Amino acid sequence: MTQAKLATLEEIILHPDSWDDATNYFLDHFGTESAFMEMSRKTSLPIIIKMMGELAKHLFQKEAVALVNPVMFKVKSFHMIHGTCVVEGRLITFVYLTTVHKGVFSVSNLATGKIEHSSRVSALPVGTMDDDDEMYQEPWNANPN
Repeated sequence: MTQAKLATLEEIILHPDSWDDATNYFLDHFGTESAFMEMSRKTSLPIIIKMMGELAKHLFQKEAVALVNPVMFKVKSFHMIHGTCVVEGRLITFVYLTTVHKGVFSVSNLATGKIEHSSRVSALPVGTMDDDDEMYQEPWNANPN
């Protein structure tokens, strides 16, 4: 878990051969590292919830979907948000980098673990917002742990 691995992840998110590559790289190089998970702090960000819901509605061609057990973590030193959620019997896994305002959301089959769909998402800052911490903060609980 190094800055070099973070730079590689960012490069994959910005210039992928396949969106699945970003999720697989994240899971292989970050998600299995206990030190990384210890750095992760539980959070809940409405913008990420909104992106998960919009992706799921589009993917499953439904006007409404239920996001079940969304779990989200912020790693401030890596400017990263990551987590999971279950929707329509599938697992959404995501990694989002606030430095580039982009991330990848992958939808996997719960039974097989196989990625069925991946999408890159972006949440560009609104207007002249200069402070990423202001954009990517949980407004209702500044100390969720």
